[in-house]
Amino acid sequence: MVEKKSYRSLENMKNNKKINIILTNEHKSDGFKSLIASGMIIHHYPMIRTSKNTNYQTHNLNDYDSFIFTSRNGVRFFFDMDFTKNQNKINAICIGSKTEKYLKKHNVKIIYTAKRSYSKVLCEELKTSGLIDSKRVFLVQGNLAKNNLGECLKKFCLLTKFVSYKTELMNNLDKSLKSLLENPQTYSVFTSQSGFEAFSKLYDPKKTNIISIGNTTSDYIKNCGYLPLITSKMQSYEGISESIISYFKKN
Repeated sequence: MVEKKSYRSLENMKNNKKINIILTNEHKSDGFKSLIASGMIIHHYPMIRTSKNTNYQTHNLNDYDSFIFTSRNGVRFFFDMDFTKNQNKINAICIGSKTEKYLKKHNVKIIYTAKRSYSKVLCEELKTSGLIDSKRVFLVQGNLAKNNLGECLKKFCLLTKFVSYKTELMNNLDKSLKSLLENPQTYSVFTSQSGFEAFSKLYDPKKTNIISIGNTTSDYIKNCGYLPLITSKMQSYEGISESIISYFKKN
């Protein structure tokens, strides 16, 4: 597929022109505050909505040796389930420092945190370590999570997958965002594949500079036929903010 590059060119921060940053993640976050401090104008238009999965089967948590969490949403909604309220301390494995931080708020023992925020890396590290070999493992994810991690883990552990939350794509066009995208200096930040999917169904991605977090989201955007102008290697809001500021300083 031929990639359709964003036709808006990046402007140098030094020219004092206002730079409009469109955030598409669900919740407002202090992780982007450095962009405001740099003089950029922040606009928040969530492209997804998450909610607790209410159609689930209860489990006896004592039947499992360890629990894997891949996101903060997974942690948040899992511990809101009725059957998790009075659990004994569980052994938790997670991806990323932010997920680890959320886990520490609950009655868990963190036994492993992946060095990088990618499911593939987590699986490889767990396989190498032998930490969960032939163990009973409970994988907590959302309804839109890819099967890659589960299929990889099943090769060396006894896996149970559990969906703690569901992600819905926004499907109503926002006239104020459509108008904003007519501005020649907009830069839209996508932190998930689902966020870009929702955006591209409602708006024209060619009308904005595309910024993405991580290779997984960038690869998805490229497969849709668009080329991100910035891809943050760090899987955090602070990291993508740093990448944006660094890019403008160099161009």
